[in-house]
Amino acid sequence: MNNKFLSLSLITIVLILFQGYSLLNISNSEFQKGMSFTGYSREAYVGPGARQSLLHLRQTRAGWISLLVTGYQENIDSTYIDYNHALTPSDESLIEIISYARQLGLKVMLKPHVDLLDDQEHWRGQIGQSFGEASWQLWFSSYQDFILHYASLAAQTGAEEFCLGCELDSTLERRQDWLTTIASIRQIYKGRLVYADDQLESQPEAVTFWNALDYIGQNLYPTLSLKLHPSVSELCAGWRRILPRLEALSSRWKKPVLITEIGYRSLEGGTINPWDWQRTGPVDLKVQRNGYEAALRMVRGKPYLRGIFWWQWFPDASSGGQFDTSYTPYRKPAQLVLALFYLFPR
Repeated sequence: MNNKFLSLSLITIVLILFQGYSLLNISNSEFQKGMSFTGYSREAYVGPGARQSLLHLRQTRAGWISLLVTGYQENIDSTYIDYNHALTPSDESLIEIISYARQLGLKVMLKPHVDLLDDQEHWRGQIGQSFGEASWQLWFSSYQDFILHYASLAAQTGAEEFCLGCELDSTLERRQDWLTTIASIRQIYKGRLVYADDQLESQPEAVTFWNALDYIGQNLYPTLSLKLHPSVSELCAGWRRILPRLEALSSRWKKPVLITEIGYRSLEGGTINPWDWQRTGPVDLKVQRNGYEAALRMVRGKPYLRGIFWWQWFPDASSGGQFDTSYTPYRKPAQLVLALFYLFPR
């Protein structure tokens, strides 16, 4: 272990124990301590490398994974979603890794995404912006084929939860289409359902079908401080702007909130626009570590929060480390913060 990493680790232990991460007021079974496990190829989840990586993930004391599988459409104007693409994990690989997750004692949320293959100027939240009625009907028909396929796989493998959509902002005006899709999923899959929205600050009421689901899912990547090197307390102050919005959603819809994604890169300024996965800059392990500590402090004891899933952990056991600027906490100080928080009952 690098001496710099060791010293940061010891400081982290002292801080956490001193500040009392004894989150004893809610049982383990009620709060989902999660990590997003994300592969992007047909065999991403197959073989000893993926198993070793999942074993390392389990050593953070996470109790849950959200397991990513991605379908693709060409651009935001396409109406066909391909879920047999070369970048889409195969059903066999999903089944294999879910089985291994079971052996490790992990619970699973299967989380299908839709991404764009040939449209660098846009992202999934803009799908359908120029659709007319005929195009919407075609797109939702294809989306239902896609999402029902994975709902069936979730049922087959006994996945405890299923995320039926992620950041599909422009589709949310089609409330009836979503309700029809949810009803079709319910016929196949009997576990708990969530949708992962990303508009807490811009349009917190964009989703109008929370009453048909079990959880209010929120992907949280807000800027908590404009400083390049914010302290934990400064990041906690930013959280005080976010938490009332989550509580308001939960109160209005009488549903618990699940943080379906949250993450910080180990990059200088990594808590500024933390959704920006393309930004370049020098490694900053401390800013990621501080982001983790602030979030984990602030979510404790909130009865309207049902869990948190960190973005992300790769099925490549060689990823991460002290020179890595990606979101993974693997082999970084943030991993220890996470493991210590997850050690205690929440």
